[in-house]
Amino acid sequence: MLRGKFLSLILMVTTFLGVTLWSVWNYDRAFNAVTRYTQLSAWALAQLELEIHAFEEGLQLYRAGAASREEMNKRFDIAWNRLDVFLHGEEAKSVRARFGADKAVGKILALFERYEQDVVHGEPDSPALKMFTAALDDEMRGVRDVMVKNFTGPSAIAQRELLNESKTQNFFILGFLMLATMVMLMVLFREVRRQHFLAWNDPLTRLPNRAALIKHLQQWTSHPGRRSSITVCLMDLGHFREVNDSLGYEVGDALLKRLAARIKAASGQGIFAARTGSDEFTLIITGTMPTYLRFPFLEQLRSELADLVFAADPAHRVRVFMGTSQYVKPDHSPEEMLLFADIALDSAKRKRLNRNVLFSSSMYQHYQRKRRLSTELRELIHCPQCPQLALYYQPIVRGQSVVRLGAEALIRWHHPEYGFIAPLDIISLAEENGLGEALGGWIIRRMQLDLSGFPKEVLAPLEISINLSNSMFNMGLAREIEEKMSDGPLGLHQLIVELTETIALDDIALSKQIIHSLRQIGVRVALDDFGTGWSSFSYLRELYFDKLKIDRSFITAIDSDTRQALFVETITTLSHQLGVRVVAEGVENSDELKAVLTIGVDEIQGYFYSRPLPLPEFMQFCHRYFAHSAAIQEVALG
Repeated sequence: MLRGKFLSLILMVTTFLGVTLWSVWNYDRAFNAVTRYTQLSAWALAQLELEIHAFEEGLQLYRAGAASREEMNKRFDIAWNRLDVFLHGEEAKSVRARFGADKAVGKILALFERYEQDVVHGEPDSPALKMFTAALDDEMRGVRDVMVKNFTGPSAIAQRELLNESKTQNFFILGFLMLATMVMLMVLFREVRRQHFLAWNDPLTRLPNRAALIKHLQQWTSHPGRRSSITVCLMDLGHFREVNDSLGYEVGDALLKRLAARIKAASGQGIFAARTGSDEFTLIITGTMPTYLRFPFLEQLRSELADLVFAADPAHRVRVFMGTSQYVKPDHSPEEMLLFADIALDSAKRKRLNRNVLFSSSMYQHYQRKRRLSTELRELIHCPQCPQLALYYQPIVRGQSVVRLGAEALIRWHHPEYGFIAPLDIISLAEENGLGEALGGWIIRRMQLDLSGFPKEVLAPLEISINLSNSMFNMGLAREIEEKMSDGPLGLHQLIVELTETIALDDIALSKQIIHSLRQIGVRVALDDFGTGWSSFSYLRELYFDKLKIDRSFITAIDSDTRQALFVETITTLSHQLGVRVVAEGVENSDELKAVLTIGVDEIQGYFYSRPLPLPEFMQFCHRYFAHSAAIQEVALG
């Protein structure tokens, strides 16, 4: 495509130059035609004088007896004819109009007409011929004056100067146009070179880009025998975006340049380095370096890059992850080689490994498993009653009241081949494949379907919490929930939406608007896993959460760890002062229960009361719970 544009521009410039040259040539041709026409006019005047002189000479010879009458008459006729041509011909039109030439020549023609009979019949000693000769000499002085003025007069000089000036200007214009064309071609050439560079290189780091990498890899692997000697390495800067957000893009760009310079310095013969993403670099080793030395070489490079990153990032958030593939089969394509390295890189990022990770067949099996699961998940979320996907419900008990009961709806996937799929893996698969919103919609629909079989006396005091994925948390969330719950058994006031700190605190202003829109339709909002992220009580004040769920890591051993208990007590006290209810997650024994109730936690969730239950068991739990609640109330009233 770039080559086609270049050829089109070259054609345009060539056409422009050709038209310019043709215009100049055409102008010069016209200039020469005018010059020739002027010269022709002057020639007509000079020719007239010559013919009249020839007649005068013949007349004198006739009077002297040295020429015959016929010879003299012949010259007379020629001169007359020349006079007639001059006075009426087109070639003498321009000179006729200047300097009174037509009058001067007209007088001579009048003499010819007056003495015509004398010339034709006169004798050599005729007085009339003598008078004609004298009169003709007098009138010829006027013709000579016209000739002099025509060649040397001010008008003639001005005309020649004008023509010469015009011709000079024309050549200057030609020179300017040719210079402009050369400059245009030079600029065009530089632009084409720049575009060619940008097509194959990264403008920031000056390293080759992904397209150049693929081309290099394809050229090398065009010989099947070479494929087994290729090593592909991918490097990724984890959390690099946080550097741009906190320190600015200039700092981030400077860091990328330093990393690129170090990679370029390490890229000797047989090592091809490229920037293949915003924070990703790729190395292809195809040279003479022994295979057993490549992995240590790459690990050493990773270590050096990690040192550069550590020095550039004051908060030490950015990490260098690396994945490598080598010993590939001859039938693997360049794209597959890059895929293997990418799978190894993904493994390093997922496990947060500070080392170079080498691709293995088990990684590829995990990759294929993810692809299969993502494909099947896409199909399953369009089926609300599919048996593989289900919701389990873990009860949330109020500490000081048995009138109401809460529960958290948790997704479960029992795969026929892979068995139990962890909820976090399900959410991760959905987010990675653009299914986050669809999965959230499935959870709401399935929850409504599950609860449709509950008796009214059980359903009325029940409230259900659901977890949201990142992609669902947008300005359309309230409208979507309202639409999906419009015809279900559970009311909006019975629904609690749980947000993680990562989702809620990513954009405070946006979160504030979304939470406000949820509260407007009656949906309550809880902050989940409090204490595991960038927790701050100022966020509780700004975002108006209804509930705060303390992560189980702060509940474990709370009965024996006084610092743990003090921390939970502080959270609970401050939350109550802000009007926020507190839920303790992960309560597993009576000692932990007693500790959190003593602190004043409002609600308890954990294995002490129940594990997550499938729908039939959850319904039984609800019946027992509310039956027990009714019995307690009867005792209290009795």
